[in-house]
Amino acid sequence: MDTQPVSIAAFYKFASFSEEGVQAAKRELEGFAAARGLKGLVVLGAEGLNATIAGSPQVIADAKELVRTIVSDPDLEFKESIAEKIPFARFKVDVRQEIITTKDLSIKSEESAGTHLTPKEWHELIASDPDVVLLDTRNDYEVEVGTFEGAVDPRIKKFSDFQGYVEQAGFSKDKKLLMFCTGGIRCEKAVPEMKRLGFDEVYQLQGGILRYLEEYPDGFFRGECFVFDHRVAVDSNLQPSKRYSLCPHCGNPAQEKISCGNCGKEAVICHHCKPLHDRNSCSKNCAYHLRRKAA
Repeated sequence: MDTQPVSIAAFYKFASFSEEGVQAAKRELEGFAAARGLKGLVVLGAEGLNATIAGSPQVIADAKELVRTIVSDPDLEFKESIAEKIPFARFKVDVRQEIITTKDLSIKSEESAGTHLTPKEWHELIASDPDVVLLDTRNDYEVEVGTFEGAVDPRIKKFSDFQGYVEQAGFSKDKKLLMFCTGGIRCEKAVPEMKRLGFDEVYQLQGGILRYLEEYPDGFFRGECFVFDHRVAVDSNLQPSKRYSLCPHCGNPAQEKISCGNCGKEAVICHHCKPLHDRNSCSKNCAYHLRRKAA
């Protein structure tokens, strides 16, 4: 008997929630998840929500309608893909001050209005204008997995470092600056910062890499796209990665095959951990035993 595929939906929405509204939305989402078997992570706060959820196709269809009702947006877009199994162990609503962390509460997403390029506009602009500057707003471990051909890598460890990076990067203000991220949310905060620095021609990829790959799987994106769940990454056809695993030590994308120095079990770790003696191991527990042996 065929196994029903798992539907995965990523989305975000900037919306104004009161403290009571945040708690009400949390209760609705948690109640739905408990009743219907929905899995995933929802980051929720006064400025909106940012999430990836997974479940059966019908559960996801119903969850989408619930979310659209919660945020009062019947046209809210979702980036969708499928997988053979659910890439989350549970469902969690994480209430935070920001739904994408900048540590600068003065940045408002509405300042990015008018800068969105559809995947078609983005693709055609890259193809026709060799002078555009492509700027990846993601963290270094995400960029290592895949990025747009010729894109600038800011080599940041976390998104809250991006503001400091652009202040000293020295980009020419005479060129078009095209910014992108996984699903679009980081650019909603990154674009206003570029505008404050005097960049007039700054644009963002609507729907991010995930939406672009839906329309251009053989386009200008190279490698795979990192995602924040157990799939680790998706390929150009939005299928779960067959190349990467999660490093058991740091949680970053991993593809270095090893034999555990403690128990001998085969494992996969990332190239950053491989040079470290205790991390040539299959788990944090085995790493602990290796450190004890070396002491």
